[in-house]
Amino acid sequence: MKYKVWMAMALTVAAGCAKADGVQIYGIVDNSLEYLSNAGAGANGSKASLFRVSNGSQAPNRFGFKGSEDLGGGLKAIMQLEAGFNLDSGQLQQNGRMFGRQAYVGLQNAWGAVTIGRQKNLIYDAFLELDPLSYYSYSLPALDPQFVGKADNSIKYAGNFSGFKVAGLFSTGYDATIANGAQVPGQWRVGKEYSVSVGYANGPLNVSLVYDQQRGTAVATQGNTSQRVAAGASYALGNFKPFVGYQWYLSDVPGVAGRNELYFAGLQYRPVTEVILSGAIYYNNITSANQHPYLLAANAAYLLSKRTQLFAQVGFSRNQNQSNLGVTGYGMTIAPGSNQLGVAVGLAHYF
Repeated sequence: MKYKVWMAMALTVAAGCAKADGVQIYGIVDNSLEYLSNAGAGANGSKASLFRVSNGSQAPNRFGFKGSEDLGGGLKAIMQLEAGFNLDSGQLQQNGRMFGRQAYVGLQNAWGAVTIGRQKNLIYDAFLELDPLSYYSYSLPALDPQFVGKADNSIKYAGNFSGFKVAGLFSTGYDATIANGAQVPGQWRVGKEYSVSVGYANGPLNVSLVYDQQRGTAVATQGNTSQRVAAGASYALGNFKPFVGYQWYLSDVPGVAGRNELYFAGLQYRPVTEVILSGAIYYNNITSANQHPYLLAANAAYLLSKRTQLFAQVGFSRNQNQSNLGVTGYGMTIAPGSNQLGVAVGLAHYF
């Protein structure tokens, strides 16, 4: 029943958007076949491999509505609703949210945009273009999910002035699906998120610096913080584009407490228009646990058209001292303390 209600809501939104200016209905469908070694415990204590259908290897599956209305004097009203789903099962992602990827409304003019709702955090905004592997599943988000993080109950400003970018985000409760993750009366600091970023993207150079802080999501932990400082750069040199980046992380929030430094570097190469080749290394120095896992990964895409592409990716995660980095993330489909090889081949279509 609830899916019928959600579908009716989506159709109502689509019908309403059709009356606005510059409306776009869009989406991505992506599915692949994937092999993972050391994906769990097999018979007699052996380490079992996994062969599966895996969706969203090149880009997470989604559909959405984006609209705008000219209010005159250079001012526009803007909105976006974006839903994530699993193509192999049809289930919604983001804990079953209908529009869990993005859901916001705002105003925009030459001085930038101010938006309110559920939105991508500033690390996501900056590093989607600064990840050497373009956020394939074996890439930066595997090292830290905050690289694809979103914030509920947030207000965001973003401006671009001849290539110079500035942005700020404040959330009164960054995750409304967890206990006290939304807004607690009389407890101002519970679940708050603060973030600022600066950058420059013009011509061949793209560089960004982001600071992000999240507070504990319970009354007892609201004084604790998880902090990140992330910096990255890329520079296009003909058919080549090298990347470098760094993230510092420090947290005293129970459950996610720790300290680490993440380093990454990579290269994209486009020998012809239809082919994109990429490779990268991601090294995580987890000083709080004396662990030093790293991920080596590469991908290739062949563009069949402007909207459809074949792709393949391969990754190898190296663990030591009981770290559990898998090619798709920490603790995900990997036997603890093991290394892992991952290979995926699939098809993605944009509409």
